[in-house]
Amino acid sequence: MAYSLADFPDLVGKELFCSDWELIGSADEEAFRHATFLREDFMGRPVSGGGGSGERTVSGFLLLSMLVAFHKRELDLGSGGLNYGVDSVRFLRPVRTGRRVRARATLLDVREKDAGTRVLTRNELETEGTGSPAMVADWITFFPRDGA
Repeated sequence: MAYSLADFPDLVGKELFCSDWELIGSADEEAFRHATFLREDFMGRPVSGGGGSGERTVSGFLLLSMLVAFHKRELDLGSGGLNYGVDSVRFLRPVRTGRRVRARATLLDVREKDAGTRVLTRNELETEGTGSPAMVADWITFFPRDGA
């Protein structure tokens, strides 16, 4: 959905989006492990694999990093937002590769600062068929003003 930051003060407390379901495959987990140096050449030993069926537990930090893509796709606020931090994150249940997830984002707070706008969202990542979130993260994004 296309919002502008000017819309946000009226949206506090409201759900900004609920994404479509997205499959997390073994290749996604493997690419994340490689990008975060969880590989034999860095570790100096073989890295533990998945279960007997080829499934792996998805890294919690991969799930957290997916919020960037969900937000950019669903909100279309442009490229000006900076990752300012996370107030809290909880990984409530494991997600296995081969499962589908979706994100729900609710706007919790908007604060104008001298240099820009600070936005706090509550993000719940759900695994299809479970009925409860696998991860909940309160994420802060900062949108600097031009020239700040």
